Amino acid sequence: MRPRSRGTVRLGSADPKAAPLIDPNYWADPHDREMSIRGLKLAREMMRQAALKPYVLAERLPGPGVQTDQDHVDYACSHAKTDHHPAGTCRMGSDKDAVVDPQLRFNGIDGLRVVDASIMPRVVSSNTNAATIMIAEKAADLIRDMIRERMPERMPERMPT
Repeated sequence: MRPRSRGTVRLGSADPKAAPLIDPNYWADPHDREMSIRGLKLAREMMRQAALKPYVLAERLPGPGVQTDQDHVDYACSHAKTDHHPAGTCRMGSDKDAVVDPQLRFNGIDGLRVVDASIMPRVVSSNTNAATIMIAEKAADLIRDMIRERMPERMPERMPT
């Protein structure tokens, strides 16, 4: 699933030790609700197949009381869990609303870059680890190139591997 709903992460207070205000805003987009309905119905259909009959005594979840599309959405909203791979909380771009620029520099704070899954515009369809490693590799290239440009005497022509 590639969710379209967008949540928010905001400062809770001026105190840097204070927890942020996080609203994942799951299912805000109608497409996400529709995909949840379809997924639950597909799982139910799969469990009703003849090949599984000997192993399935009765439906436990979501349960026989879940029938309408709204029932399915309500069930998803109350039972779904996250994989804890948040992404996209620090939008990258060239416009005024972007949090980081294409060089991964945090807008408004010199010397700070954001180098993690938060700059991804959308969640990838796999574990976020590989994509985050690629972001880190690109950041290393950007930082190395910046140092080479500003202080060429401090950087060898070729980095040892």
